[in-house]
Amino acid sequence: MADKKPLLIFPTPGVASREPRPLGRPNLTFPDYERQKQRIGRRWQTLKENFERESLSLSLNPEGFFTEYIVVFELAGSIEEFYTAIAKIPGMFFLKELLEEFEPDEDFYKDDHQPYPGRVYVSMVNKRSIQEILRLWKIFDKDRETSFDTGLTKFKNLFSQLRDVRPYSVEDRFKDTGMDHYLEEIRGLGQERVRFEIEFAYPEGQERRDRAVQEVQKLISEAGGEIVSGSELDLRAIRYLACLADAPISVFENLTSSSQIRFLKASHVLFFRPPGQAIASQGPIETLELQGVPPGSEAYGDPMVAVFDGLPLENHELLQGRIIVDDPDDFTAKYIAGSRIHGTAVASTICHGDLNGERQSLVRPVYSRPVMHYNGLTRREEFPEDRLVIDVLHRAIIRMVRGTREELPVANRVKVVNISLGDGFRPYRRELSTWAMFLDWAAFEYNLLFIVSAGNFGEDIKFTIEPAAFRNPISEEARKTFLKEMIGQDFNRKILSPAESINALTVGALNRDEAEIDIANPMFFSRININEEHGYLAPYSRFGWGHNGSVKPDILMPGGRALLRRKLADRSVDHVNLSFEPGGFPHPPGVLVASPGSAGQLNHMTYLFGTTFSAAQTTHLAAKLIEVLIELNQEAPAAQQIDEEYFPVLIKALIAHGANLAESYELFRSVILNSSPINPNQVKARMSAFTGYGAVNGQRVLYCTTHRVTLIGIGQLCSKEGENASLFRFPLPTSISSQVVQKTLTATLAWFSPCNVWSNKYRQAHLYLSNLGNNKDLSFDDGTYDFRKSSKGTLQHQIFSGNRADVFIEGGFLTIKVNCRMDASGLENWKKIRYGLAVTLEIPETVEVDIYEEIKAAIQTQVRT
Repeated sequence: MADKKPLLIFPTPGVASREPRPLGRPNLTFPDYERQKQRIGRRWQTLKENFERESLSLSLNPEGFFTEYIVVFELAGSIEEFYTAIAKIPGMFFLKELLEEFEPDEDFYKDDHQPYPGRVYVSMVNKRSIQEILRLWKIFDKDRETSFDTGLTKFKNLFSQLRDVRPYSVEDRFKDTGMDHYLEEIRGLGQERVRFEIEFAYPEGQERRDRAVQEVQKLISEAGGEIVSGSELDLRAIRYLACLADAPISVFENLTSSSQIRFLKASHVLFFRPPGQAIASQGPIETLELQGVPPGSEAYGDPMVAVFDGLPLENHELLQGRIIVDDPDDFTAKYIAGSRIHGTAVASTICHGDLNGERQSLVRPVYSRPVMHYNGLTRREEFPEDRLVIDVLHRAIIRMVRGTREELPVANRVKVVNISLGDGFRPYRRELSTWAMFLDWAAFEYNLLFIVSAGNFGEDIKFTIEPAAFRNPISEEARKTFLKEMIGQDFNRKILSPAESINALTVGALNRDEAEIDIANPMFFSRININEEHGYLAPYSRFGWGHNGSVKPDILMPGGRALLRRKLADRSVDHVNLSFEPGGFPHPPGVLVASPGSAGQLNHMTYLFGTTFSAAQTTHLAAKLIEVLIELNQEAPAAQQIDEEYFPVLIKALIAHGANLAESYELFRSVILNSSPINPNQVKARMSAFTGYGAVNGQRVLYCTTHRVTLIGIGQLCSKEGENASLFRFPLPTSISSQVVQKTLTATLAWFSPCNVWSNKYRQAHLYLSNLGNNKDLSFDDGTYDFRKSSKGTLQHQIFSGNRADVFIEGGFLTIKVNCRMDASGLENWKKIRYGLAVTLEIPETVEVDIYEEIKAAIQTQVRT
């Protein structure tokens, strides 16, 4: 094994000017002026009439509070920062902007007549604002060249690009919320009442928001329902006003605008949703007894990693002295012996990793905050029924890192939070969930790295294979067919909320674990591991993309091997119908974790699989990286030490830095090319939806070798000219100058961005790398990943390779520029954005040189000068 050498730290970067980014523009055709007048003119009057009718029908008191309602503007293309123009209209409030894809028609189309991008703007209006819009339309109707008042010019663009303008409907309030599936589940249980979430529009002013809740309460009451006491939450940071409510399930029989249930049309309601349950149902399971002595000594020091999950069995032999359970809600009282399954399994994986392998237990304790309790009726671990998920998580974070006036924070050195939970009713389709927006805000506000699971897919799978061929060992061709069919299900396998969070590190699952199994054993006769050879994307793992087409999941980590069985009574002749074998066995495969025995024994384990454990193993790696950084600080001179405030973004960069598609690149490339007609130039972009940046090799980011050198850097930038770029210098080892040597350069940049919840751009701070493949001394081929996709989130990762005989002199270096620009509006040009950077140069081990010592010496020279 190669000698392990410590990571190196970049000297303080130089100041530079930001590298401009090219901006693409969609090639759209719009209807001409006269046609648009014909299309849209009457709709304004219809809108006015609808408003008057709705405000009258919903009014509950003499002063008629419901004198506002929500309007949807559908636009072809986009109008930058349109909400700033809306703010100029008295009585008009902007609510949200959505990215949409429209089908072409005779009026709006692209040259290739393919679906084209557009925007959906949702606003609240009153009588006065409608009159003002009508006034502007009449000006436009008479003369399109007439000037509008200052700040209102964008309305001319609106009139030209408008596909439709319509009232916000009952259907809008239920679209993509998961309520239809939720209601179906409630009906299946035979329940007569249903609990659900109401999200309100967010008007300015506390009085207006209070009255909105009061009026909706009155409307719900007339339908036999009520708002759950104490469930209301007003979180201004993300413009979120919501509560829980109960109502007879019969009121949801008709979810269209023809419904006679008035609260479904309540003007101040944006959405009706399921109550945001992340349910852990893992039972009954079988366990085995722990053999031998638990690994290592007790942990010590301040916790720097946290887990929000179910209640773990803190006195389990594998967890005793290793976790700090903080349960201010007394969820302990709601658990019974043997029910602490999910929290125990996640805590075990964070503390020790996969217990099948060599145990590398963490030296620090893990802070564990239960956010779920056990429901004895459903026999599941779930969120409290009387509080919103965001409320539960917000209080947990405040207590952990900030504290209150009455109490000090209980774990204020925490830098990383594991959330192996997801909302099964909220796959990400087009609109960011409140949960994801909350994590994005909390990541920036409290400087925390959230590590989130992508979510599990557990539905039955149709696999096109002759039934007789479905046996161990399954053929390589069958494996490729299965992978092809699996990625063809991408619409039904979307990542689960909050995995679309742009600031979080989202983890999908590799179909791997460290257990040893004998496939010839009769117990595996009908239990097939279809991904046995490549062990890559797990059949239960969900995938992306994320918001605005960003890379999601970001990375893949082992989540345990899942075996598939042919369904009982399946009589198909040209395919087989498969179901997942549930985890929780006393034998492999799977990730081996601590578990309570059926009677709550403290020395049992079980084998499980899921993206839950992919995320937990990532958090385990994050904790080890924290120790690496602390040790580096102890050895580094004061000028090069890394302040702990940079640990979250640097750990995010380092974890992703170990990601690589490696040999699986060609596998996925061939499968994608053979799945559907696609331009070969689009394969890289398409691939990122399934693989993210690839599988993480944790060992590569924990240390260097003589042939692999990693430099890490930190900094902060703003969008202000002169402070919007940093320049890092990576020394070049002259020992490989002029040699034909395979060289690989890996660069990863991570940051947390503040977000504008009104704008579809959403991300306010866009940081990006430049100069990587354009250095004069070292030449590389194109990068592994699609540059546009890797630039859309808050994590940019790129791998370049080349084998030319580059010539460079002593003292030469690569320049790496980190740039910062404003994306969505609202980012003050002085606001500092922390970032973490990791850059690795690697050559084959067969080359008999030591580039580590060369680069280390050059770095020391840079520091001294």
